[in-house]
Amino acid sequence: MKTLNAIACTAIFFLFGLMFCSCSIFFSENKVTTFFVDAENGNDQNIGTSAQQAWQTLERASKANLKPGDSLLLNGGQKFNGFLTLDSLTGTPEMPIVISSFGDGRATIKSGNTIAVHISNSRYIEVSNLILIGSGRKDGNDNNGIEFRDVQYGSINNLEVSGYLHSGVKVTGGSDISITHVFAHNNGFSGIFVDIPDFLNNVDKPIRNIYIAYCRAENNPGSPVSLDNHSGSGILIGGVTNGIIEYCEAAYNGWDMPRPGNGPVGIWAYWSDSIIIQHCFAYHNMTSETGHDGGGFDFDGGVTNSILQYNLSALNEGAGYGMYQYIDASVWENNIVRYNISYFDGKKNGKAGIHIWTDRNNPVGIIQGLHAHNNTIINRAGYGINFEPGHYEDFVFENNLILLKGNARQFIAGNFSGATFNNNLYWSEKPSDRAMPPFAQVVDASLLLIDPRLLLPPADEPLDKLNAGLLKTIEYFRPKNDSPALGAGKKIKNPGNTDFWGNALLDGNPVNIGAFQGDTY
Repeated sequence: MKTLNAIACTAIFFLFGLMFCSCSIFFSENKVTTFFVDAENGNDQNIGTSAQQAWQTLERASKANLKPGDSLLLNGGQKFNGFLTLDSLTGTPEMPIVISSFGDGRATIKSGNTIAVHISNSRYIEVSNLILIGSGRKDGNDNNGIEFRDVQYGSINNLEVSGYLHSGVKVTGGSDISITHVFAHNNGFSGIFVDIPDFLNNVDKPIRNIYIAYCRAENNPGSPVSLDNHSGSGILIGGVTNGIIEYCEAAYNGWDMPRPGNGPVGIWAYWSDSIIIQHCFAYHNMTSETGHDGGGFDFDGGVTNSILQYNLSALNEGAGYGMYQYIDASVWENNIVRYNISYFDGKKNGKAGIHIWTDRNNPVGIIQGLHAHNNTIINRAGYGINFEPGHYEDFVFENNLILLKGNARQFIAGNFSGATFNNNLYWSEKPSDRAMPPFAQVVDASLLLIDPRLLLPPADEPLDKLNAGLLKTIEYFRPKNDSPALGAGKKIKNPGNTDFWGNALLDGNPVNIGAFQGDTY
């Protein structure tokens, strides 16, 4: 199975990030200019090159002739009405063009019914330290908060974006984009969205090298004008080749999607290749009353050669981890799901920790090549793993721990004839489930049917006090020191580098069942 090497991919983005870490250091032999904008004391008739001679409006700032190394800075703590639009800017790796704040705090752009910042056809651009506020997804706004359109080597950092009908942050086309430390909330379609221009729909996954990290997408409920497709996701990428989403959170999204049918997900990718989603936390994501999905994470139609690892999905209406193939999607194959945790997911749609679905009317139809190993699934609504009717090939489940509680119904459900199960641990609180586990069609000769003895949160623990940066320190979901899951796993070829908690996977160490690979709790 072809997979993306996580270390190599992270190193690529680290090197990419270095290009943007020295935005204030310019070579003395190159003349650079800093332009200032002051909403309270500026004047558009000023030259703009000092705080005392600042411009006043975003309209004037949009006409700035920005060259490599130049900066356009808004007075921190002030509010600017209108929008900033810049086109055909060209920075360099050593001297990017910077859009940011100066003084105390972040400047706020109140854009009303329009976009706040639009940058197109540009290279080596940084936008940072701003607050963008639209009039509201149901109060007249009809745009995104910030959009990079056909930008190469762009950086979006330390933004708060809210009140937009579509997405808080939108990247359309382009490549080599970094989105970090963004708080996107109370938007319609999504918090953060990376997608291709319409005219590129027939190009194979053309957006390259996307890095999204340390972002929070919260309470993006849905778009009232999206009546023929999903809306209300946290972080969504499509058409991407080589991407990392890490240390991000998605919570309380999707609850006001205005339609039945396919729905939103906390963090997901579609029609993309070589994607890693890791160290992320998705919880309390929802969908409409009659909508589908509403889960934590998803590799959707056309995703290939990608990895979901070290993530926590909890208390979502939909499945913890969705593996989906919609009609007319390009091939879905060769993906890995490992060292993840699903806790009380699937309250409605899919009712499972891992949910597999393909459109039965899809002429391609096949969703193939999944290796799901060392995941911990705790479900109280339906199933550990649920296969919807459809055609699946080469699905392998190994060393997974499935614990059923409360009203959970079945360890594995649906049409799983195209899947292989090896060395998984199953346990249910209900003696009837333990007495007659539904393994009539499951080939899992080395299964364990025994209490895994996990340390679990109290039943009413909201988990909201957690964040993505603390996942490695969480005490819950580990096996106790007398757990039968310890040392009961089988060796996995190319298992990755660590478990959920960051414990190194060393040759010769015993292998546990589930997401924990340390010695004991």
